[in-house]
Amino acid sequence: MIQRAPIAGFAAAADASSDRARRVDARRNVEAILESAARVLSERPRASMQQIAESAGLHRATVHRHFASRDDLLDALRDRTYSATLAALERTLDDAPGSPGEALERATRAMLEVGDRYRLYRYTSARVPEMQRYRAALNQRLITVMERAQAEGTVRADLPPGALLTAYGGLLTSALDAMGEGGMDAAEGARFICRVLGPS
Repeated sequence: MIQRAPIAGFAAAADASSDRARRVDARRNVEAILESAARVLSERPRASMQQIAESAGLHRATVHRHFASRDDLLDALRDRTYSATLAALERTLDDAPGSPGEALERATRAMLEVGDRYRLYRYTSARVPEMQRYRAALNQRLITVMERAQAEGTVRADLPPGALLTAYGGLLTSALDAMGEGGMDAAEGARFICRVLGPS
């Protein structure tokens, strides 16, 4: 009996170590799946789970173990994109030095960088409820900085902020398309958008 306790302890430690390794592998697989899905779907919006699995270097069964359906995978990608975009926006707007116009350009560049990485608009619907909630949170932050930039004189004041936001969304999509074709980078896209929104 005295000698069994250490053996049992070693077995428990080995089991715990094995569980940790499995959790690390699972996190690594999920990350590989999401990154591959973002890349593949941005190029081929109708790509299958099999094609995503191949791109990630994983078996399709592994993908289905983490995401039971294509819709589940898209939900996870949406969540990741929303979180990354809002985090980038808040990082560039909260307690940032400079003028409102400079803050808008920094925020635009950050959003383009995230948008170029995930290209969510190519493979998801804007009518999804989560997308609508995300846009509401995003628009609230953007309207605030646009109103400040209007007051400062770096954004045209002849249109209400809501109309400017509509134009801004279209400009973001156009800039992302140009970035995908190698026509500009995020910094150039942000400068272009802010120039278009500038006072005439």
